[in-house]
Amino acid sequence: MRHLIRLSDYTKEEVREIFSIADRVKHGRYKGFLEGKTIVMFFPTSSIRTRVTFEKGIHLLGGQSILFPPEALDKKKQ
Repeated sequence: MRHLIRLSDYTKEEVREIFSIADRVKHGRYKGFLEGKTIVMFFPTSSIRTRVTFEKGIHLLGGQSILFPPEALDKKKQ
């Protein structure tokens, strides 16, 4: 899996495929794709828009999301 960081990292055909997949998701082709699945997420407090977007996407695909607070991550004690 590649991460989408910069569009310039992708060819024109790959960008078109990304939008094609998004269009199919929008029109319900993947409805229920995450049915019976639970997604656990960790987000820093400052990323409210990203968190909400992921929660909505998971819900629209039929999944359930669980949000752990950032404090739940193990941190090295100094």
